[in-house]
Amino acid sequence: MRLLLGVLALLSGSSDRAFAWFESGHHLIALVAFDQLTVEEQQQLLEILAAHPRYREDFTPLAPIKNVDRWRIGTAAYWPDIARDQPNYNRPTWHYQLGATLTIGDPAQMQIPKAPGPLPSGVSLETQELYIAQAFELCRNVLQSNDATPGDKAIALCWLAHLAGDAHQPCHAGSLYAGGLFPEGDRGANLIPTLQRDNMHALWDSLLGAEYDEVEIANRLQTISDDPRYARFGQKCLEDSSAFHPLWWLSESRTLAKEFTYSHEVLGPLQAAMREQVRLPTLYLSQRYIDFAGKLANVRAIQAGYRLAEVWREGLRSP
Repeated sequence: MRLLLGVLALLSGSSDRAFAWFESGHHLIALVAFDQLTVEEQQQLLEILAAHPRYREDFTPLAPIKNVDRWRIGTAAYWPDIARDQPNYNRPTWHYQLGATLTIGDPAQMQIPKAPGPLPSGVSLETQELYIAQAFELCRNVLQSNDATPGDKAIALCWLAHLAGDAHQPCHAGSLYAGGLFPEGDRGANLIPTLQRDNMHALWDSLLGAEYDEVEIANRLQTISDDPRYARFGQKCLEDSSAFHPLWWLSESRTLAKEFTYSHEVLGPLQAAMREQVRLPTLYLSQRYIDFAGKLANVRAIQAGYRLAEVWREGLRSP
Protein backbone atom coordinates (compact mmCIF):
# COMPACT_ATOMS: atom_id res chain seq x y z
CA MET A 1 0.00 0.00 0.00
CA ARG A 2 1.43 3.36 -1.04
CA LEU A 3 0.40 5.01 2.20
CA LEU A 4 2.42 2.50 4.23
CA LEU A 5 5.49 2.88 2.03
CA GLY A 6 5.26 6.65 2.34
CA VAL A 7 5.01 6.52 6.12
CA LEU A 8 8.00 4.18 6.28
CA ALA A 9 10.01 6.59 4.14
CA LEU A 10 9.02 9.51 6.34
CA LEU A 11 10.06 7.68 9.48
CA SER A 12 13.42 6.62 8.13
CA GLY A 13 14.21 10.13 6.96
CA SER A 14 13.48 12.03 10.18
CA SER A 15 14.21 11.81 13.89
CA ASP A 16 12.05 14.61 15.29
CA ARG A 17 9.57 13.88 18.09
CA ALA A 18 5.85 14.25 17.42
CA PHE A 19 2.73 13.95 19.55
CA ALA A 20 -1.49 13.53 17.81
CA TRP A 21 -7.11 13.32 18.74
CA PHE A 22 -8.04 14.77 21.97
CA GLU A 23 -9.22 18.40 21.88
CA SER A 24 -5.93 19.62 20.44
CA GLY A 25 -5.96 17.05 17.64
CA HIS A 26 -9.43 17.97 16.44
CA HIS A 27 -8.51 21.66 16.49
CA LEU A 28 -5.39 20.93 14.47
CA ILE A 29 -7.20 18.94 11.77
CA ALA A 30 -9.91 21.58 11.41
CA LEU A 31 -7.31 24.33 11.02
CA VAL A 32 -5.42 22.33 8.40
CA ALA A 33 -8.70 22.19 6.46
CA PHE A 34 -9.58 25.84 7.13
CA ASP A 35 -6.23 26.99 5.74
CA GLN A 36 -6.94 25.21 2.42
CA LEU A 37 -10.01 27.38 1.85
CA THR A 38 -10.17 30.83 0.26
CA VAL A 39 -10.93 33.85 2.43
CA GLU A 40 -14.47 33.92 1.00
CA GLU A 41 -14.99 30.24 1.76
CA GLN A 42 -13.67 30.72 5.27
CA GLN A 43 -16.17 33.52 5.87
CA GLN A 44 -19.02 31.36 4.54
CA LEU A 45 -18.03 28.59 6.93
CA LEU A 46 -18.00 30.96 9.90
CA GLU A 47 -21.42 32.32 8.91
CA ILE A 48 -22.87 28.80 8.83
CA LEU A 49 -21.33 27.99 12.20
CA ALA A 50 -22.87 31.14 13.73
CA ALA A 51 -26.32 29.53 13.36
CA HIS A 52 -25.38 26.66 15.69
CA PRO A 53 -28.08 26.21 18.38
CA ARG A 54 -25.35 26.10 21.04
CA TYR A 55 -23.28 28.93 19.56
CA ARG A 56 -23.52 31.26 22.55
CA GLU A 57 -22.87 28.52 25.12
CA ASP A 58 -20.20 26.45 23.36
CA PHE A 59 -18.52 28.86 20.95
CA THR A 60 -17.80 31.75 23.29
CA PRO A 61 -14.24 31.49 24.66
CA LEU A 62 -13.94 31.50 28.45
CA ALA A 63 -10.38 32.86 28.33
CA PRO A 64 -8.65 35.43 26.10
CA ILE A 65 -8.03 34.05 22.60
CA LYS A 66 -5.85 35.84 20.06
CA ASN A 67 -7.78 34.61 17.01
CA VAL A 68 -11.37 33.80 17.97
CA ASP A 69 -12.44 32.76 14.46
CA ARG A 70 -9.76 30.06 14.29
CA TRP A 71 -10.63 28.92 17.81
CA ARG A 72 -14.28 28.58 16.79
CA ILE A 73 -13.39 26.50 13.72
CA GLY A 74 -11.27 24.20 15.89
CA THR A 75 -14.03 24.04 18.49
CA ALA A 76 -16.48 23.07 15.74
CA ALA A 77 -14.43 19.92 15.13
CA TYR A 78 -14.23 19.20 18.86
CA TRP A 79 -17.88 20.05 19.55
CA PRO A 80 -19.27 16.48 19.18
CA ASP A 81 -17.11 15.57 22.18
CA ILE A 82 -18.41 18.60 24.09
CA ALA A 83 -21.91 17.35 23.21
CA ARG A 84 -21.31 14.08 25.07
CA ASP A 85 -22.64 15.95 28.12
CA GLN A 86 -25.67 17.25 26.22
CA PRO A 87 -28.42 14.59 25.93
CA ASN A 88 -30.10 16.35 23.01
CA TYR A 89 -26.94 16.21 20.90
CA ASN A 90 -24.90 13.26 22.19
CA ARG A 91 -24.47 10.53 19.56
CA PRO A 92 -22.13 7.89 21.12
CA THR A 93 -21.99 5.39 18.24
CA TRP A 94 -21.25 8.02 15.59
CA HIS A 95 -17.64 8.24 16.77
CA TYR A 96 -16.49 4.77 15.67
CA GLN A 97 -16.96 2.02 13.11
CA LEU A 98 -18.13 -1.49 13.95
CA GLY A 99 -16.17 -4.51 12.71
CA ALA A 100 -12.91 -6.36 13.12
CA THR A 101 -9.59 -4.74 12.33
CA LEU A 102 -7.75 -7.90 13.35
CA THR A 103 -8.77 -11.37 14.58
CA ILE A 104 -6.59 -13.88 16.43
CA GLY A 105 -8.03 -17.35 16.87
CA ASP A 106 -11.26 -18.93 15.70
CA PRO A 107 -13.79 -16.28 14.63
CA ALA A 108 -16.57 -18.71 15.48
CA GLN A 109 -15.63 -18.27 19.15
CA MET A 110 -15.94 -14.49 18.92
CA GLN A 111 -18.85 -12.10 18.74
CA ILE A 112 -17.85 -9.99 15.75
CA PRO A 113 -20.55 -7.55 14.65
CA LYS A 114 -21.38 -7.08 11.01
CA ALA A 115 -19.99 -4.03 9.29
CA PRO A 116 -22.57 -1.22 9.10
CA GLY A 117 -24.37 -1.04 5.78
CA PRO A 118 -25.33 1.98 3.70
CA LEU A 119 -27.05 4.97 5.26
CA PRO A 120 -30.61 3.85 6.18
CA SER A 121 -33.52 5.81 4.78
CA GLY A 122 -35.44 8.22 6.95
CA VAL A 123 -32.56 9.05 9.29
CA SER A 124 -31.84 12.53 10.64
CA LEU A 125 -29.41 14.34 12.92
CA GLU A 126 -31.50 12.98 15.83
CA THR A 127 -30.86 9.33 14.85
CA GLN A 128 -28.73 7.54 17.44
CA GLU A 129 -27.71 4.20 15.91
CA LEU A 130 -25.34 5.29 13.18
CA TYR A 131 -21.58 4.75 12.77
CA ILE A 132 -18.80 6.87 11.31
CA ALA A 133 -19.34 6.30 7.59
CA GLN A 134 -23.15 6.49 7.85
CA ALA A 135 -23.10 9.59 10.06
CA PHE A 136 -20.62 11.30 7.74
CA GLU A 137 -22.83 10.68 4.71
CA LEU A 138 -25.86 12.00 6.60
CA CYS A 139 -24.08 15.20 7.62
CA ARG A 140 -22.72 15.69 4.13
CA ASN A 141 -26.29 15.51 2.80
CA VAL A 142 -27.52 17.99 5.42
CA LEU A 143 -24.79 20.53 4.65
CA GLN A 144 -25.65 20.37 0.93
CA SER A 145 -29.43 20.39 1.40
CA ASN A 146 -31.61 23.34 0.41
CA ASP A 147 -34.21 22.24 2.95
CA ALA A 148 -32.00 21.92 6.05
CA THR A 149 -32.34 24.59 8.71
CA PRO A 150 -29.35 26.87 9.38
CA GLY A 151 -28.96 25.24 12.80
CA ASP A 152 -28.84 21.75 11.30
CA LYS A 153 -26.28 22.85 8.73
CA ALA A 154 -24.08 24.18 11.53
CA ILE A 155 -24.36 20.91 13.46
CA ALA A 156 -23.54 18.96 10.29
CA LEU A 157 -20.50 21.17 9.67
CA CYS A 158 -19.19 20.30 13.15
CA TRP A 159 -19.78 16.57 12.79
CA LEU A 160 -18.10 16.44 9.37
CA ALA A 161 -14.96 17.96 10.88
CA HIS A 162 -15.05 15.63 13.87
CA LEU A 163 -15.74 12.45 11.92
CA ALA A 164 -13.07 13.20 9.34
CA GLY A 165 -10.62 13.24 12.22
CA ASP A 166 -11.99 10.11 13.88
CA ALA A 167 -11.98 8.14 10.63
CA HIS A 168 -8.25 8.82 10.22
CA GLN A 169 -7.41 7.57 13.74
CA PRO A 170 -6.54 3.85 13.44
CA CYS A 171 -8.24 2.88 16.71
CA HIS A 172 -11.62 4.28 15.57
CA ALA A 173 -11.85 2.02 12.52
CA GLY A 174 -12.56 -1.28 14.30
CA SER A 175 -11.44 -3.57 17.09
CA LEU A 176 -9.10 -6.47 17.71
CA TYR A 177 -10.86 -9.77 18.45
CA ALA A 178 -8.89 -12.49 20.25
CA GLY A 179 -10.24 -15.84 21.41
CA GLY A 180 -10.30 -16.19 25.20
CA LEU A 181 -9.03 -12.64 25.74
CA PHE A 182 -11.19 -10.27 23.72
CA PRO A 183 -14.00 -12.42 22.26
CA GLU A 184 -16.19 -9.29 22.11
CA GLY A 185 -13.35 -7.08 20.86
CA ASP A 186 -10.94 -4.70 22.56
CA ARG A 187 -13.28 -1.72 21.98
CA GLY A 188 -10.89 0.02 19.62
CA ALA A 189 -7.86 -0.71 21.86
CA ASN A 190 -9.60 0.77 24.93
CA LEU A 191 -9.09 -2.56 26.72
CA ILE A 192 -5.33 -2.72 26.10
CA PRO A 193 -3.67 -1.09 29.14
CA THR A 194 -0.47 0.91 28.68
CA LEU A 195 1.88 2.63 31.10
CA GLN A 196 2.09 5.77 28.95
CA ARG A 197 -1.69 6.28 29.09
CA ASP A 198 -4.57 4.40 30.67
CA ASN A 199 -4.99 2.40 27.48
CA MET A 200 -3.72 2.22 23.92
CA HIS A 201 -6.71 4.05 22.44
CA ALA A 202 -6.08 7.01 24.75
CA LEU A 203 -2.40 6.90 23.85
CA TRP A 204 -3.21 7.25 20.15
CA ASP A 205 -5.80 9.94 20.85
CA SER A 206 -3.11 11.95 22.64
CA LEU A 207 -0.54 11.92 19.84
CA LEU A 208 -1.63 15.32 18.41
CA GLY A 209 -1.76 16.94 21.84
CA ALA A 210 -4.24 17.01 24.70
CA GLU A 211 -6.08 20.09 25.96
CA TYR A 212 -6.43 23.20 23.82
CA ASP A 213 -3.43 25.52 23.82
CA GLU A 214 -3.50 28.26 21.18
CA VAL A 215 0.27 28.72 20.97
CA GLU A 216 1.05 25.01 20.96
CA ILE A 217 -1.48 24.28 18.23
CA ALA A 218 -0.20 27.19 16.10
CA ASN A 219 3.38 25.93 16.48
CA ARG A 220 2.42 22.35 15.71
CA LEU A 221 0.42 23.44 12.67
CA GLN A 222 3.32 25.50 11.36
CA THR A 223 5.79 22.65 11.91
CA ILE A 224 3.64 20.23 9.94
CA SER A 225 2.62 22.71 7.24
CA ASP A 226 6.20 23.86 6.65
CA ASP A 227 7.43 20.29 6.10
CA PRO A 228 7.13 19.51 2.35
CA ARG A 229 6.90 15.78 3.10
CA TYR A 230 3.63 16.25 4.99
CA ALA A 231 2.27 18.58 2.30
CA ARG A 232 2.93 15.86 -0.29
CA PHE A 233 0.86 13.42 1.78
CA GLY A 234 -1.99 15.93 1.80
CA GLN A 235 -1.87 16.53 -1.94
CA LYS A 236 -1.40 12.84 -2.76
CA CYS A 237 -4.42 11.78 -0.73
CA LEU A 238 -6.73 13.82 -2.99
CA GLU A 239 -5.71 12.15 -6.24
CA ASP A 240 -7.84 8.99 -6.07
CA SER A 241 -11.53 9.27 -6.97
CA SER A 242 -12.44 7.24 -3.87
CA ALA A 243 -10.46 9.50 -1.57
CA PHE A 244 -13.49 11.52 -0.44
CA HIS A 245 -15.48 8.60 0.99
CA PRO A 246 -15.08 7.80 4.70
CA LEU A 247 -15.07 4.05 3.99
CA TRP A 248 -11.79 4.63 2.13
CA TRP A 249 -10.34 6.49 5.13
CA LEU A 250 -11.49 3.74 7.49
CA SER A 251 -9.92 1.10 5.25
CA GLU A 252 -6.62 2.99 5.41
CA SER A 253 -6.93 3.23 9.19
CA ARG A 254 -7.54 -0.51 9.55
CA THR A 255 -4.50 -1.27 7.40
CA LEU A 256 -2.36 1.07 9.48
CA ALA A 257 -3.71 -0.47 12.67
CA LYS A 258 -2.74 -3.95 11.49
CA GLU A 259 0.73 -2.87 10.42
CA PHE A 260 1.64 -0.39 13.16
CA THR A 261 -0.87 0.10 15.98
CA TYR A 262 -0.99 -3.62 16.77
CA SER A 263 2.74 -4.10 16.31
CA HIS A 264 4.79 -6.97 17.74
CA GLU A 265 5.12 -4.93 20.94
CA VAL A 266 1.37 -5.40 21.40
CA LEU A 267 0.73 -8.76 19.75
CA GLY A 268 3.62 -10.56 21.50
CA PRO A 269 2.30 -10.03 25.05
CA LEU A 270 -1.27 -10.50 23.83
CA GLN A 271 -0.55 -13.91 22.29
CA ALA A 272 1.42 -14.92 25.38
CA ALA A 273 -1.56 -14.01 27.58
CA MET A 274 -3.81 -16.08 25.33
CA ARG A 275 -1.51 -19.13 25.57
CA GLU A 276 -1.19 -18.86 29.34
CA GLN A 277 -4.85 -17.97 29.76
CA VAL A 278 -4.05 -14.95 31.92
CA ARG A 279 -5.03 -11.31 31.85
CA LEU A 280 -3.14 -9.05 29.45
CA PRO A 281 -0.47 -7.17 31.44
CA THR A 282 -0.05 -3.40 31.26
CA LEU A 283 2.17 -2.69 28.26
CA TYR A 284 5.16 -0.38 28.15
CA LEU A 285 5.51 0.69 24.53
CA SER A 286 9.00 1.64 23.39
CA GLN A 287 10.11 5.14 22.47
CA ARG A 288 10.55 3.91 18.91
CA TYR A 289 6.85 2.93 18.86
CA ILE A 290 5.83 6.33 20.27
CA ASP A 291 8.00 8.27 17.82
CA PHE A 292 6.67 6.37 14.84
CA ALA A 293 3.09 6.68 16.05
CA GLY A 294 3.59 10.45 16.34
CA LYS A 295 4.77 10.75 12.74
CA LEU A 296 1.92 8.57 11.55
CA ALA A 297 -0.53 10.76 13.50
CA ASN A 298 0.84 13.85 11.73
CA VAL A 299 0.35 12.19 8.35
CA ARG A 300 -3.23 11.25 9.20
CA ALA A 301 -3.94 14.77 10.49
CA ILE A 302 -2.76 16.29 7.21
CA GLN A 303 -4.77 13.80 5.16
CA ALA A 304 -7.88 14.36 7.26
CA GLY A 305 -7.51 18.13 6.94
CA TYR A 306 -7.02 18.17 3.18
CA ARG A 307 -9.97 15.83 2.66
CA LEU A 308 -12.19 17.76 5.06
CA ALA A 309 -11.45 20.99 3.18
CA GLU A 310 -12.81 19.43 -0.02
CA VAL A 311 -15.93 18.16 1.75
CA TRP A 312 -16.57 21.56 3.33
CA ARG A 313 -15.96 23.26 -0.03
CA GLU A 314 -18.42 20.86 -1.68
CA GLY A 315 -21.06 21.87 0.87
CA LEU A 316 -20.39 25.58 0.39
CA ARG A 317 -20.82 25.27 -3.37
CA SER A 318 -24.26 23.64 -3.08
CA PRO A 319 -27.16 25.86 -4.13
